[in-house]
This record gives sequence, structure tokens and C-alpha cells, in this order.
Amino acid sequence: MNWRLLDNNPLNAADHMALDEVLLASRSTGKCPNTLRFLQFSPRCALLGLHQAVELEIDEGYCRRESIEINRRITGGGAIFWGPSELGWEIYAGKDWLAGRNLDEVYKLLCEVMVKALADLGVKAMFRPRNDIQVGNRKICGTGGAELDNAFVFQCSLLVDFDVESMVKVLKIPMEKISDKNISAVEDRVTWLKRELGQVPDMSKIKEAICAAFASVMDMQFIRDELNPWEEALFREKRMYFNSPEWIYKVCLPTEAGEIKEACLKTPGGLIRVLAKVELKARVLKSVLISGDFFTHNPSIIFELEARLKDCPLEGDRIEEIVRAYFKAYPDQIPGVSAQDVESCLRSALR
Repeated sequence: MNWRLLDNNPLNAADHMALDEVLLASRSTGKCPNTLRFLQFSPRCALLGLHQAVELEIDEGYCRRESIEINRRITGGGAIFWGPSELGWEIYAGKDWLAGRNLDEVYKLLCEVMVKALADLGVKAMFRPRNDIQVGNRKICGTGGAELDNAFVFQCSLLVDFDVESMVKVLKIPMEKISDKNISAVEDRVTWLKRELGQVPDMSKIKEAICAAFASVMDMQFIRDELNPWEEALFREKRMYFNSPEWIYKVCLPTEAGEIKEACLKTPGGLIRVLAKVELKARVLKSVLISGDFFTHNPSIIFELEARLKDCPLEGDRIEEIVRAYFKAYPDQIPGVSAQDVESCLRSALR
């Protein structure tokens, strides 16, 4: 089975995010074949998950001082720091390629591809549901995905020569202050190729191992190619938007008058964080931000739920009714997160 291979030179964060949207649109409309894309970032960047707010996840001041870009992925999950040595790969495929399997099954199989590639590089790793690849108890790869009509994207990031000290300064990890002890705590939870192998493998060797693992596990072969003219035109159109505050600050804290209440809940699918703006006198939920490091198959589902909850009365069961009806209408769209989880987090915030 032949797939297109795209292997760009390192790009900035906005260009990579624009290409993500372009390629998913291209595959969903049948304008390109199934595609594997490698990606590296230059300059360094912090990437939010689709449903996260910059103010809650990123130290903007530090990023400005250190010329670290901030951007937002088209997929969910948590904020991550990308240095120049890290490597990502993505596949864009039609859903007919699933051959009757559901997305969760295919995502697990794609993680096994990365496990095989790491083994061939000399690193014994394993898949940890729902979306991590670990060496022992330490994460070395994160994964995620999204859908658009009859196509989907699956993404994987591999830590190669990771800068932990910069990461703990860029991301708002819950720490009182940055110290050697804090850095050691993070190092106990993540690892990278240089740490495991004692050296940094040549990037071409890493890419070759990944392609060989796809061939071995999934019988996929790759033909190196470039963007087609339709994709090039859409990329030129989109790249400015993905460098704009409108995109980067797409999720922002409530600004209406009223009291802000907050709660967090850890679920099997990831962390849910609710920030609710309430008008106490009128007993109304004026607006709500539902953020976190969970994933959604449908990227717009959280934004639509937030819109339905706007101006909802605090009294009675109306909030629960809206959440339950929404999850019933769109089942299995947020893996590992239930209607009860969202209700519980909302009610905790509104106490």
C-alpha cells in the first residue's frame, strides 16, 4: 500500500499548524492520497491543545523573553514544549482505510508502530492507554488525533534530546517555583532518546526506523512527494490566520462582568478544567470555559457545548440536562470523559 511522504525542512509553529489544517482538509475532500508527514520546529515553541487557554497553561512572559513561539494545535491534549531536536510525525488518512476498525483501535495500532520503531533504535518501549508511549514509567512519546468528515489525522511526538529545564519554565506545571528538585521530578516522568541511548541518533535514521516500522506492522510503503497545487494555495491562505491572536487565543478566560469560579477533575480521558462566569444576583451561568488535556474526535464539540450552557440558570437540573442531552447526541466523542464527569466538574465550580 503506497502512501505519500512529506518531509519538510523545520518550520515555525504557525506554518506547521496551518499545514495540519490544510492536509486534513485535503484528505477529507479527496484531493490527496493517504499521507505521512514528518515535522520539526524552528524556532522553539509551546503548543497548546485545542481546548486550552494560553493564560492557564503557558508562561507568556518567559516565552517572549526567550523568543519561544506560542501556538495552538488543531487537536486536543495538553500543552507541550518543542525544541529543535524533537521529531513529530502525522498520518492523514481516509476513514475507508480503517477497514471496519474504530479509531481507538487504529490509534493503538499506530502507537505499536512507534513502539516497533523505538525497538529497532534500541529502546524498549510500551503503549500506555490512552495516548502515551513509555519507557518503563517515563513518557517518551505523546499522541493524539482529530477527524474531519470522512478523514482523520493521527499525531505522534517523540522526545529526542529534550530540554527539561526550559519546559518547566515554559509550561505552567503546578510547582511553587523552579528548582533542581522540581526538574528532577519532571525527569522522573519523561525520557528521551539521548537519555536512553547515550547519544542522539541521526534524524534520518529515526525517520527510516519509523517508515520501516510502518512497513512491518501495517504493510505501508512511502513515496516522497510535495504539496499539490491545491494544498499550496490553501496553505498560503491559511498561514496568516494561524499566526494571529484570533487563533492562538481562540480559547480565553471569561471577560463578562460577574464572579469567576473554577474547578478541575482528573478523568480516565485526561484533566477537565472548568472556569465559570456567574451572575450571582440573577443566578445565571453567564459563560463557561471547558479546557483541559483531553482529546475529542470532533474538534468543535466542546465549543458547541459551551455555547449551549451560556445563560443557563443555576437552579434546578438544567445544566445536567444540557450536558446529558449533548453527550447522548454525540456519543463517544471525548474518549475517557463522560457526561457525569463534566457535570461533576461544573457543579464543583459552581458551589
